[in-house]
Amino acid sequence: MTNRSGIRARAGLWVVPRGAVLRGAVLGGAVLGVLGLAVVAGAPVRAQQGPLSGGDSPIEVLADDGIEWRRDENLYVARGNAVAIQGEDRVYGDTLIAHYRETPEGSTEIWRMEARGAARITSPGRTVTGNTAIYEVDSGILVVRGGPLRMETEAEVVTASRSLEYWSNERMAVARGDARAVRVNGDTVEADVLTGHFTDAAVGGTRAAADGGDGGEDGAGGTEQGLSRLEAFDNVVITTDKEVVRGARAVYDVPAGIATVVGDVTITTETDQLAGERAVVNLNTGVSTLEGGAGADGTGRARALIAPQRPPSAPGENGGD
Repeated sequence: MTNRSGIRARAGLWVVPRGAVLRGAVLGGAVLGVLGLAVVAGAPVRAQQGPLSGGDSPIEVLADDGIEWRRDENLYVARGNAVAIQGEDRVYGDTLIAHYRETPEGSTEIWRMEARGAARITSPGRTVTGNTAIYEVDSGILVVRGGPLRMETEAEVVTASRSLEYWSNERMAVARGDARAVRVNGDTVEADVLTGHFTDAAVGGTRAAADGGDGGEDGAGGTEQGLSRLEAFDNVVITTDKEVVRGARAVYDVPAGIATVVGDVTITTETDQLAGERAVVNLNTGVSTLEGGAGADGTGRARALIAPQRPPSAPGENGGD
C-alpha cells in the first residue's frame, strides 16, 4: 500500500473478541462491521490451543499490499507479507484469508482462517512452517501442507512430506508422510505417520515448587503444553547412537524416555542383530529388551545373531616374522 507521499506503508486491521463490537472503523474507504474472535467457536477460550487463541486480546492484522473486505463473500483478505497477531501468537503468510459468518445473536465470528504462501505459525516454544495453512474453527483442526513442513519445539523437531496437523480439542499433533521426529540429543523416530499427544505442564509458581520452592502463587504461574506420548505407525525406525530399531508400530512415553515397538521387530547394533515381536527401548539408558512372539522367527522365540569380536592380530602372528 502506498500513501499520497509515495511512502509504502502496511495496512492494518484490528479484530476484537466476540461479544465486543467494532463499528465505523474506516479502512481504505470501507466501513468495518461487527467482527468476532477467530478461534472461540463456542468453546471456552482457554480450552483452545489453536493459532490465535489468546483470550480476550484483539487480533491485529498487517499487510504490505492492503486488506480487502469482500462483503458478498463474507471474508477478509490481507495480501503481501501478511501477519495476524494476538498476544504472543503469530500467523504469517503471503496472503491471509478470514471467513466470517453471522451468529444468532446478531454479531459475526470467523469460522475459517487460511495462510497461503510461506505459511508460518508461531507461539511461545513452538513454530510450524509450510506453504499453506488452514484452521477450521469449529473442529479446532489446523492443517499445514506444502514443503518444507517443519514443527520446532524446545524438545524436538518434526518434519513430514504430506501434512502437519494440530487437533486442538484433542491436544494432538499428526505428521503424515515420511514423518521424522528428532530429539535434542540426536535420537530420531521415523514412520509413515507420527502422532503426538500433549498434556498441560505447570510453569511459573508450580515449577518453582518442583525446584524446592513453596509452590505458592508468584504471579508467574500457569500452564504450557508438553509432549507426553508419541505414536508411530508403519515402517517405524528408531535410531540412537548405539542401535537402530525397526518395527510396524511404536509408542514412545516421552517423560519416561521409553519406546515400545511391536510387529516384526529388529534391533541392529554395530556387531549384533536381534529379532522379535516386541521390544522395549529405554532411550535414556540405552537398554533394550526384546520379546518373542508369533512373528519373531516362526517359533515364537526371540532370536539374536551375535558376531564374535576378535582382538586385532599382533605383529608376528599368523606366520609373520
